[in-house]
Amino acid sequence: MSNEKSSQPAAAPHVVGRAEFDLALAEQVEREKEATRHDDRVSAARRRMPMIEVDDYTFAGPDGLVRLTELFGDHYLLMVQNVMFDPRWDEGCPSCTWAVDNLPANMHRLTGEGIAFAMISQAPIHKLEAWRKRRGWDHTWVSSYDTTYHHDWGWTRTDAEGHDGQQPGYSYYLLKDGTPYLTYMTTARGTEAILPVAHIMDRTAYGRQQDWEDSPDGWPQYPTYG
Repeated sequence: MSNEKSSQPAAAPHVVGRAEFDLALAEQVEREKEATRHDDRVSAARRRMPMIEVDDYTFAGPDGLVRLTELFGDHYLLMVQNVMFDPRWDEGCPSCTWAVDNLPANMHRLTGEGIAFAMISQAPIHKLEAWRKRRGWDHTWVSSYDTTYHHDWGWTRTDAEGHDGQQPGYSYYLLKDGTPYLTYMTTARGTEAILPVAHIMDRTAYGRQQDWEDSPDGWPQYPTYG
């Protein structure tokens, strides 16, 4: 896909004068301001959500067993990226891998705000470690393979035929009086909120160039997970 995107499309926005461009931009800014105000209202509602107690699961880490409460380190807030990695796979999910690559280059920006970060996957720890080395990641990454964590919270779902399916997403936890609580979780397109590359692409002339987007005729579009 990257090679295809390196070829400039023939289609492009139509050219106008400065006055018409400024008017169109002002109208777009108003739309975006309303989107921002709506997002503020959604965030306010999120801060008013209740929380639920979570078992202090025991995960497998590269150096031994790690409890959920230990993933907080010295913090009381924790964000977990649930990286799709089925126990039968030898490689991590491409879209989840892309999402990990979207994380801040300097993760101290996150911990500096009092938020710990960890990744949890269902595959055995030796597979996670092999993929980590290939990707060059240094994030805390543990395996839920010997726990019920993935099924308990819907990160692995079993269909009517008994087939398991992985789900990507993020879980947000609060540690209070030594007990971990889940305060929020999101999956599917809810994960886009923290993916800066996706938002950068949205603001270019051609958007993400994905086949679900509402784009003008002639705009390049490729399979979303191609």
